[in-house]
Amino acid sequence: MKVRTTRSVLALAAVFLLAFAGTPAVAAAQTWQLEQFTRTSRMCVQQGDRNHGSYFIYIVTGTWSTDLKVGMLGLPPGWTATEYSLPPGENHKDPDGSVMVNGFIGVQGPASVELGTYYAYIWVTDGVVLEKLPTDIIVTTDDWVTCMNKS
Repeated sequence: MKVRTTRSVLALAAVFLLAFAGTPAVAAAQTWQLEQFTRTSRMCVQQGDRNHGSYFIYIVTGTWSTDLKVGMLGLPPGWTATEYSLPPGENHKDPDGSVMVNGFIGVQGPASVELGTYYAYIWVTDGVVLEKLPTDIIVTTDDWVTCMNKS
C-alpha cells in the first residue's frame, strides 16, 4: 500500500511539474497582419518593346518588434521586385476603420512578355510567420483605363 501511495504522489507531482515548468516554449502570438484588400491589387501593362516599372501598395497592421522582410513571388519572366525590410513599428485602424498605407514594393520588367494575367504575391515575414497578398499583373493590348475597369 505504501508503494502505491508513493507512486501516486510521484505521478501527481510529475503532472504538476509538467504543467507549470516542463511545458515546451510556445511561440509568441502573432501581433501583425498583412491586410487583404476588397479587390486583388492589379497592375495593367500594355505589351510593347520596353521596360515597365511600377509599384504595389500594401498595409501591415498591428505591432511588430523586429524587421518585417518584404518581397514578391510569381512575377512575369524577367521581372524583379525590390525586396526590403519594414522596420519595427505599429499601425492600427482608426475608429472610422481607416488605416495608413505603410508599404509599397517596386516591380519592373520587360513589357514584351507573353500576353496574359500573372498571379503574383506580395509576401511579408517576421522570420516565423509568412503572410501573402495576391496581386495580378495583366499584360494586355488594352489601354490602362480599359484594363483597370475590367472585373
